[in-house]
Amino acid sequence: MACLYVFVFAGLLKKVFTCRLCGKVLCSKASLKRHIADKHSERQEEYRCVICERVYCSRNSLMTHIYTYHKTRPGEVDIKFF
Repeated sequence: MACLYVFVFAGLLKKVFTCRLCGKVLCSKASLKRHIADKHSERQEEYRCVICERVYCSRNSLMTHIYTYHKTRPGEVDIKFF
């Protein structure tokens, strides 16, 4: 896991994390770990939206979809994985 400091607005330093697999730069270690799990790990389960039936490869992606497109908070809808 590569950590780097970069200059941001007004000359402040900000710690960033870079994915060694694809080069994507993320702002936290947790974001990097989630990115690697979502984009680079083998898929073992599918997460299906119970509202529109769209399928995602991670729970996080499904939760983001539900909140963004259906304006429903996580926990207000059942999550199914196959």
